[in-house]
Amino acid sequence: MIGKVRSIVAVVVTAAVAASNVPVRAQQAGAPTLQGARAGLFASIQGTAVNWTNAALANAPVRLRDARLGRVVDTAVTDRFGAFEFRNLEPGSYVVELMAQSNDTVLASTPIINVNSGQSVAALLKLPFRSPPLGGAFGRTLPTALAITSAAVAAGVLATSTAGAPATNRALPGQ
Repeated sequence: MIGKVRSIVAVVVTAAVAASNVPVRAQQAGAPTLQGARAGLFASIQGTAVNWTNAALANAPVRLRDARLGRVVDTAVTDRFGAFEFRNLEPGSYVVELMAQSNDTVLASTPIINVNSGQSVAALLKLPFRSPPLGGAFGRTLPTALAITSAAVAAGVLATSTAGAPATNRALPGQ
């Protein structure tokens, strides 16, 4: 009985393969090839990694992820100008990710990049803006901010308004 079922399944699969327009080479296991893609023409993605001030990120690890399957396809390290390139890519959808030096955290990523046979696509990886604590108005660290605030209170400096609006409805001392 099991042998008969296997024979029937084999016949059905053979008939389905023969009826489809996909070449047998594309149906075989291995690297996935999109239907309609020209054989032998690979795509590439090249780009630059920069920080929030547009300064190049030298020696930064980047990786290429297949957006369809979620797997990492390739990794690279940027040069001194922040440039990177991924070559010999199958046509498809990809995401380029900027990694922390420890390779355990994604710091930034591109939107989904679609590439076709023989196409070369440019990508920009940019770190998001990082503001210092408290916007730098009271220093760049919490101890500095506390020291500045304490000194202002000791000198009798009080906030009376923020952007033109009263800070409080209570009368201030001496008014």
